[in-house]
Amino acid sequence: MDKRKFLKINGLLATGVALGMGNFACSSKETSTQYNWERNWMWMHANMERSDEEWNSIFKNLKGAGITGILIGGDVAMYEKIIPLASQFDIDVHAWMWTLNRNGDKEALKHPDWYTVSRKGDSCFDVRPYVDYYQWVCPSKEEVFEHIKTQVETLSAVEGLKGIHLDYVRYSDVILAKALQPQYNLVQDKEYPEFDFCYCETCRDKFKEQSGIDIAELEDPTQSKEWRQYRYDSVTNLVNRLVEVAHGKNKLITAAVFPYPELARTICRQSWDDWDLDAFFPMIYQNFYEEDIEWIKTATSIGVTDLDGKAPLITGLYLPEVTGEEFPTAVKNSLEGGAKGVALFDLGASKETHYNTLRALKDKKD
Repeated sequence: MDKRKFLKINGLLATGVALGMGNFACSSKETSTQYNWERNWMWMHANMERSDEEWNSIFKNLKGAGITGILIGGDVAMYEKIIPLASQFDIDVHAWMWTLNRNGDKEALKHPDWYTVSRKGDSCFDVRPYVDYYQWVCPSKEEVFEHIKTQVETLSAVEGLKGIHLDYVRYSDVILAKALQPQYNLVQDKEYPEFDFCYCETCRDKFKEQSGIDIAELEDPTQSKEWRQYRYDSVTNLVNRLVEVAHGKNKLITAAVFPYPELARTICRQSWDDWDLDAFFPMIYQNFYEEDIEWIKTATSIGVTDLDGKAPLITGLYLPEVTGEEFPTAVKNSLEGGAKGVALFDLGASKETHYNTLRALKDKKD
């Protein structure tokens, strides 16, 4: 199954955002507190074939609906093209980058040892879980951090870019969301070896050094709280080091994460309430978890409570599974749950009914 079809059927299995305020003289913390997080956002993909007139039309429509932040993936040339256009509409541009899933990364492919290894013994370099574009690198490896750090630094140097958006900043799903499992004829009632990462030599050695435990000697590694915590910490340490890189450039940094920390830890070792980000964009895609629209409020509230004022939260909504009639309730539930705004996935799935709802909210606020 190709990536485009997979996304259309199942939606994203994960996402992330990092933001920046430009090259101001103030500290990163000051920049974060001064930033207006009470805004709405749109995830969108790069398209260098669009004319300036087409971009202007898109930005005019977004601004009219009160969407003043975009999270967009692309290369430096694309950002240099659209940032001046977006700025005319007071729309902030944030670079959306894949972090630990390095699908098609030519440099990473030169280093087979960078890739995560399953408990079964297979490397993501050549045996990929679920879909072909799942090519996960290991957060415990210093070479991996340096490679990702270079990308953050390169993007941070783009004039006018407001920040970096981290996506796929986790391990591969050890347990898929309920609604996705039937797509692969799976029943994941426990952590199966082929989906349990990472057991590479670096992880085994570092864990043994820290804990005194040889993971290879455990009859059932899934029962080891220490081993589970090691992997939470491995991702957390990488994220917090990237925060330092972004803040060193006076940029904000956020991430798209799974719905709330406890669920994220269970599904993909993502302990995101331990991260030092400036804001969080949980993807509260209710249909993935066989939940209804009311769950959006519940999951948002849990995330806000777990953050305990540490940073703002913006609720991510999956438009293909939110009807025009449901969308006003989805937005209402997000805000009542404590979100500063909503982030919509994605531009291609957005319709006039979505914009009308946001316009009405914007007009009411004004």
